[in-house]
Amino acid sequence: MTESATVPAVSATNAQHRPPFLNWPVARREFYQSIMVALGLPLLWGIGIFGLQAVWIIACTVLAAVLAHATLARLATGNARMPMNYTIVSALLVAALTPESCPLWIAAVAGVTLVGLIYVAGLAGRNRVHIGLLAALLLTLPVGHTRSGPVLVRNAMLMGRLGKATRLGHYRWPQHAPVKGKDAVTLPMPDYVLAKTLRAVSGRPAGRKAHRVLTNAFGALLPPPSELFLGAMPGRIGVVGVLGIIIAGLVLAYRNILNPAAWGMFILFVLLGFLLGPLSAHSLHHEFWQSLGGIWYLPPEGAIYLLYVELCTGDFLFASVFLLAMPGTLPLNPRARWVFLMVTGLLAALFARIALPLPPATTAILMMQPLSPWFDTILSRRGWVNIQRRPVG
Repeated sequence: MTESATVPAVSATNAQHRPPFLNWPVARREFYQSIMVALGLPLLWGIGIFGLQAVWIIACTVLAAVLAHATLARLATGNARMPMNYTIVSALLVAALTPESCPLWIAAVAGVTLVGLIYVAGLAGRNRVHIGLLAALLLTLPVGHTRSGPVLVRNAMLMGRLGKATRLGHYRWPQHAPVKGKDAVTLPMPDYVLAKTLRAVSGRPAGRKAHRVLTNAFGALLPPPSELFLGAMPGRIGVVGVLGIIIAGLVLAYRNILNPAAWGMFILFVLLGFLLGPLSAHSLHHEFWQSLGGIWYLPPEGAIYLLYVELCTGDFLFASVFLLAMPGTLPLNPRARWVFLMVTGLLAALFARIALPLPPATTAILMMQPLSPWFDTILSRRGWVNIQRRPVG
């Protein structure tokens, strides 16, 4: 056999062992365009309740990323691995995970940093960490963890000004501003209220004091169920729109981009982590094993509402829809994929309970991504990836 005949045979053999997931549909323009359209739904709702401030944050992040991308495409070599669609999707993810209180210059720096990291590390399939998530986490650190935030009233949605806000003593989303000339109301941040409430009741969840604290939080400090589902709460621009995220998930599932089973598995183990985990870092530090499963000591109606609030106020739904749809997030082997989702869901629930000052689900996925090849190796099973030809005779 000649050398010219051997080389194509070797390349064909290597192509058989190359996962098709990294070649199709990741390289197709339509793949990222579908994610862009889906991301537009929660982002539009964030613009509706945060007004022009959200528009400027999204515009600064995306425009800075696009300009940096164009500059690197002119000055640097090897830019074929940087398609514009991937840059825009990553910038939209960063903008969606950005709090409404973020200064515009930090959003612009995040967009430029995003493109620089993409150029250095490469695209999905060449690395095991989504650069958009990393940039979003880096962006969260200087912004800080606020206790309250403004939301536009219903009559001033989209075009109102967040700077003109009235502080309310209890949680409600009014039709009109309580004070004339104001466009927004300042409401408690749900994740801060949750962390404070769970810390207060973690010592004796079944006591009378815990019952009073929960009643006050559920009745006055946290969003009612309807407003929580709509997303009328301060927070991250693209994370608060629960209804938009659900619709976007259905769109991505219809387009065969999001695996509904993977989404359901992740949410299931997040809820399991809430049921079995400690109520706060305080109880975990002082009691450890005795603090696990603290939610079982709460009244049934309080426990159910607490799970509902925790699931809707965090980034669990957002991460389960958009981050799991991004290429390179999940292991390739089905068995490894389920174990990965189990560990990541439980870790995300733990991060939320200990009040980590970062988006818990995004942080958990980012931490677990580099371990995806390890899951594939340890939990591999015989299939088209590892079939070896046996000698005949």
